[in-house]
Amino acid sequence: MRVLWAAAELGLDYDHDPLAWHDPALKSPGYLALNPAGAVPVIEDGGFALPESLAINLYLARKYGASGPAPLCPRTLEGEAQAWRWSLWAQGQLEPWVQRDALLAGVRAAIGDRAGAMIAASLATLERALDGRDWLVDAHFTVADLNVAAVLSPSRSEPLDLTPYPRVASWLARCYARPAAVATRRRYAA
Repeated sequence: MRVLWAAAELGLDYDHDPLAWHDPALKSPGYLALNPAGAVPVIEDGGFALPESLAINLYLARKYGASGPAPLCPRTLEGEAQAWRWSLWAQGQLEPWVQRDALLAGVRAAIGDRAGAMIAASLATLERALDGRDWLVDAHFTVADLNVAAVLSPSRSEPLDLTPYPRVASWLARCYARPAAVATRRRYAA
């Protein structure tokens, strides 16, 4: 969903070939040539193939969203580095603990209550980062916001108590109220 959301934010025209994580097509030689991990998602852009949703979003933002009054890609090298930083942080510090994937049910059970402490620490980090600002990197929504908000998708954040993190709750609501987010969720029913 996060790549589809990014494409909608950028107004990109694309062909979408929906594949489930267990689709046998993911292990075909043709697909493995695009993504050796045999996983979704992967994009093809003018002969360039790129897997991994957060990397895809950073690439799309840089290639197609670097201009305009509120570009998806931050304008400065430092801003772009912050977008990378938040994307990597979200994947490493937050996503492992909030994933709802059925394949990870055993891992979640084994971790037990420790996951809650990790989620709380990550949400506290995000809460501090949003102190005095509406967005993570710039004065407007960027790919950093999209990538972190996508890790905290409604299905993942709904069971979380965000009461102690009012800035996170407000920021997440702003992210998912964006027309591209609303349209993508409506179109792909997630």
